[in-house]
Order: sequence, then C-alpha cells, then structure tokens
Amino acid sequence: MTSTNLNYRTDLSALFARQRRGWSLEQAFYTDPAIFELERELWFPRQWTVMAHVSELSRKGDYVVRDLFGNDVILVNSGDGGFAAFHNVCTHRGSRICRGDGHAPMLVCPYHAWSFRLTGELQSGRELPEGIDPATMGLHPVAVRESGGLIFCGLDSVQLPELAPALDAYAPSLRLHGLDRAKIAVRRSYATEANWKLVLENFFECYHCRPSHPEYFRLNGHVSTTAIRDNAAASAWQEEVDTWLAAPGRHCGTPVREVGGVDQVKYSVYRQPIGRGRQTHSRDGAPVAPLMGEFSAYDGGETGIHFGRFCFGGGYNDHFVLFQFVPRAVEDTDVVATWFVDADTDLDTLDIDALTFLWDVTTIQDKRIIEDNAAGVRSRAYRPGPYTALEQQSADFAWTYVEAMRELTG
Repeated sequence: MTSTNLNYRTDLSALFARQRRGWSLEQAFYTDPAIFELERELWFPRQWTVMAHVSELSRKGDYVVRDLFGNDVILVNSGDGGFAAFHNVCTHRGSRICRGDGHAPMLVCPYHAWSFRLTGELQSGRELPEGIDPATMGLHPVAVRESGGLIFCGLDSVQLPELAPALDAYAPSLRLHGLDRAKIAVRRSYATEANWKLVLENFFECYHCRPSHPEYFRLNGHVSTTAIRDNAAASAWQEEVDTWLAAPGRHCGTPVREVGGVDQVKYSVYRQPIGRGRQTHSRDGAPVAPLMGEFSAYDGGETGIHFGRFCFGGGYNDHFVLFQFVPRAVEDTDVVATWFVDADTDLDTLDIDALTFLWDVTTIQDKRIIEDNAAGVRSRAYRPGPYTALEQQSADFAWTYVEAMRELTG
C-alpha cells in the first residue's frame, strides 16, 4: 500500500536498497507524495530543461511565464542583456508579478506597483524603508542558457550540471533543422494522470508500439528493431539504414548517448531514415510544410534528440516536434507537444491536421496506456516487474534515478 509517512533517512535507505537493476520501481516511487516532495527538493533543481523558443521572445520586453518543476518562472528578452529568467515572486511581499505572457518595458508587480528592470534589478519600490539597499531587492534569478533557438532553464545554479557538453552535441542537429529560424505552428498539452517517471519510462521505449500504436507502428521503419524481436525484419531494416546512410548529403554525424547522473546531463542525438519510402513524418509520408534549415531536398530522415530527462525532440525535413514533460504533482504530469515550422511558412494555409496527425494520435494513445499503467501501479497487487531487452532505455533511466536519489539522500 502507498506510504505517506516515510522517514527520509531510514525508510528511504531501505527502500532504495531493495530496488533491483533491470526491474521497475516499487509502488511508493510512483504514488507517494512524500517521495515527490523529496524529488522537488533534491532531484528537480539539478535538471536542465527546455522552457521556451526564441520566437516566443523575439522583441525586447517580451516575456512568458512557465512552470519549472512547480516554480512559476518569468523568461524575458532583456535586450542587449540577452534572455533572462526570474522567479515570478515580488521581493516586497511575495506576490506574483506576471499573470501570463506579455510585453512590457518593465516588470511591474500588480500588488504595490514595485517595478523591476528586464534584467531583474529593482527600478522603483515606493516607500522603501531607509537603510535598505535597493540593489539587494532585485528579482531572484533562474539559470538560463540559449542555444540553437531553444531556451534552457534550471533551478539551482550552484548544483546544476555543466550543460556545455550537451549543447555541443545538439548544435549541429539544431542548426541542420534551422530551429533558430523556426516558429511555432501549434502547441498542445496532454494532461496525464500518472507519475512523471511512468510517463518517461513509456516514452523511452517502443516495446509497446505494436499493440498500442498501430499508426506509428505501420509508418516507422525502426520498429523492426525497437518494437519487436525478429531477425529477418531487423536485417532488412539494417540494410535499409545502411543504404540510406551511404547516399550523399545525409547530414549524419556519429550517434551520441549519455545516460546522465547526479552531476551529468542526460542527452542523446541520432539520425536515421523514417523508412518505408516516407519523405516526412506524416500520415502518408508526403510533405506537410516547407523545408527547414539546411535541407534543400527531402531525404526521408528523422533526427532524435533527448534534451536532458524532461524534453525530447523529433526533427524531420519540414517540421520539428518538441515534447516537454512537466511534473505537476505526484500523479499529475503534463505532456506538452510543440510543432515548429520554418519562419516563412504561411500558417493560414498550413494543414495543421496533416502536420500533427502522427504524434497527436500517438500521444493520445500514450496518455491512455500510461494512465492504465498508473491505475495498476496503485493496486495493492502491484509488484515491480522486469524490463525486457526492448525496454533498455527505460531500465537505464530507472536505475540512474535510483542511484542519483540514493546519493542525494545518503
């Protein structure tokens, strides 16, 4: 049964010691509010995640408000100061400053009208008592980095791992797909009643694709090795991949995969054919938007990128899809999907249904199967089960989580 009274240094130590590598986690890790609060205290502040795209902050004074692991954060274009991020908390008495996205020359708290420069310093605090240095009353900063059109944030600037190795790995692919010259075509949120770890475990494997995603399974070639164990199918797929890679102009570097740890960002980058004669990731494989980035013709390829643990991107010749996984509560996770197209695309004539079809139908299916998984995990009958060989990335994630939390709580 679910425990809500864990002794963090005694019960947790025993709980971590019982976890087995290659097996799913015990029930408490997916259902216990106390563990979720511990993750918010120790694990989430060490994670870099994608928070916005530069097109959302194109002018000086543009700002957006986003959730960063349960913290309301303002991201702002400060002009020559670049992009900045702050906790959405007035340093006077703690009021929220911005209620939503907008544009302003300064950030003004609606409670007592304290105002802050776009770079965070206190501009005006009416009746500030004598002896208090205004320089000490600026907004509380949040770590922020921009690369290739994506804006990354993290909560604990002291404990965050170095992001540079991941950014270096992403850079060629983001440049290839022209993310810095893209714009948002559509964004959709899929609220999922399940713990964030169940959500990520599902997205890290394709073992479920054959029974759960008939459209995705039918339209993607890689399922011959990621969703089933069939030697003949695997050989045929490898031959198709080799032929595709050997063709000129494939823009393929060496695949990179780093599983990450307490002091290391998780990241991966790979490029492969979609397969089955498809030009892009659409219902019929036909183009859905103008070519992006450095592509001058369709090559039928797809690029996969893991941006830390909470973001995944899929890049195609004519569009790019970014998934953000946002933990809201112990059994409440938002899956946010954003479809990007080239900045010159006419959105009035763009067929949004054709653009979004495959990942939309797949994510709706994922929401259902993850919520079914969560319902079973809540049962008193639930026990951890073994990951299969087709779920290796999920197994790696679960074990790196266990090792990291064991270290952080030790």
